[in-house]
Amino acid sequence: MNVAYSDDDLIDFISLAQSISAEHPVVVSKFMLDAKEIDVDAVAQAGRLVAFAVCEHIENAGVHSGDATLVTPPQRLNRETKGRIADIVTTLADELQVSYGEP
Repeated sequence: MNVAYSDDDLIDFISLAQSISAEHPVVVSKFMLDAKEIDVDAVAQAGRLVAFAVCEHIENAGVHSGDATLVTPPQRLNRETKGRIADIVTTLADELQVSYGEP
């Protein structure tokens, strides 16, 4: 993994990746300073949300989930943010018609 701090860095890293293998994808992520990272796990049947849980990363965004410390329920998310998360998860389940197991 490489971190690009400028447009020139990004161009150099993508060129390097292409020279190694043009057959494999390049993943680009944007990290925002002082951002909060959360994980959501959800279960839906026929697009209807059955259950979901929100985990809050203790560290700032950018620490790999396998190396991060997470807590649930989230301790530092306000009510509005929790509501927006619930709305987004519900909409995704419905729009994608997510289903687990047998209907």
